[in-house]
Amino acid sequence: MFSQVNAFDEMANLLASGIEPERLIAYEIPLRLIERYQFLVDKEKNEEVSTSEKSELDSLLMINHVISMAKLMALKKLAAA
Repeated sequence: MFSQVNAFDEMANLLASGIEPERLIAYEIPLRLIERYQFLVDKEKNEEVSTSEKSELDSLLMINHVISMAKLMALKKLAAA
């Protein structure tokens, strides 16, 4: 039986395998993206977010997920070494 493949997990695996684990773990999302994310979340809470902004917000959440998963994989890689 095959397990479901998540494209974002595959991207995270690719990142984790192609970058030194320490460098990946130390990576911080740029402040401008964090600020943009917070701006969009605030707009969404106030029901003022446009369709394109909602799409942008969803993309930022997906990027954060991929980076978080890649960092977890890097941590596991370091622990196994």
